[in-house]
Amino acid sequence: MRIIVATTYTIPAYSGGWTTPLDLLGNDHQVMYVVRNYKAGTRIIEGIKCAGVGSMCSTSFPWKLAEKYRHALVQRLFRMALKKHFKEFSADFILCLDPEAGYSAMYSGLPYSMRFHSKLEQYQFGPDYTALIDNSIFKTACPDTHIPDIEVLAHNQDLSRFRYTESLSAERALLLTSINAIHEPELFVEGVMLSKTMKGDIVGTGEDRDKIAALCRNTGGRVRCLPPVPRLKVPELLSDYQVGVATVKEVSPTVYQMKVNAYMAAGLYTLVKPWTHIATEAPELVSTFITAQDMADRLDHLSENWEETLEVRRKARDWIHENYSVDIPKQRFNEILREKFPSRF
Repeated sequence: MRIIVATTYTIPAYSGGWTTPLDLLGNDHQVMYVVRNYKAGTRIIEGIKCAGVGSMCSTSFPWKLAEKYRHALVQRLFRMALKKHFKEFSADFILCLDPEAGYSAMYSGLPYSMRFHSKLEQYQFGPDYTALIDNSIFKTACPDTHIPDIEVLAHNQDLSRFRYTESLSAERALLLTSINAIHEPELFVEGVMLSKTMKGDIVGTGEDRDKIAALCRNTGGRVRCLPPVPRLKVPELLSDYQVGVATVKEVSPTVYQMKVNAYMAAGLYTLVKPWTHIATEAPELVSTFITAQDMADRLDHLSENWEETLEVRRKARDWIHENYSVDIPKQRFNEILREKFPSRF
């Protein structure tokens, strides 16, 4: 099928909103993206046609009067872009990753489905939301979005991209992250600095990047803040590290962190918070920490007993491929498509 992915905030080549839909659709379908908050124009990124609307606009609520008018203009531009590319791409339907994209498709009279990638705020559940759901051809949600009465479809990426590596020693840790308060990059810096010999890198972008980069410059090279890496380059990046760290605040009882799956597939020993999904699903395959000192202690233990982790790392690789294969959501997604578009199969 020919599918347009519509999204408000996705950063092409970098965001989870780029990686997981493309891996979900795979080679079974032809795909293009229309991204509202991306530079205007159409370009090819990783072989995928991508159109940016070019308008930046806050969706915080409640809006000031001027912001309301600007938001209305931005959404109008979004609708115009969707109509244009739907026709030119000869699309069958639009896969919308957030309500803003969904409303643009709905009010344009175009066929669409919802694939909620983020948790919704309470103010977003109103009469418009009811219409959004009722008019959607089908709807699914990613784990931890906690949206009532919506089927959860696993948020997996293609783990076959990652080359499993068995390093001889543990010398460097990685935090692959959005650099913001929720993902606690300062905790990673402190944990590495409290360890005896471990070095570490933070790779990503976000609102706190400049602050964290300045903090890292004061570590004497022990911790570096590096630019984000496109999704197809992440496997190569992971091959340079032995330990993968996932810091995050307890924003819900269980927090799904897709980076953990990549760490394990690539042979990195993984350190996570107790509320990260893997800590409850397969606690024997990872180590947990809460404080910076906890993290430092785990890093030192790994450095001193690295050979003893080999069996765990091999089991982690096998477990993650079995339980988080992208084939699991792909099978269910294609079942839904066959049900909703029988004439296309």
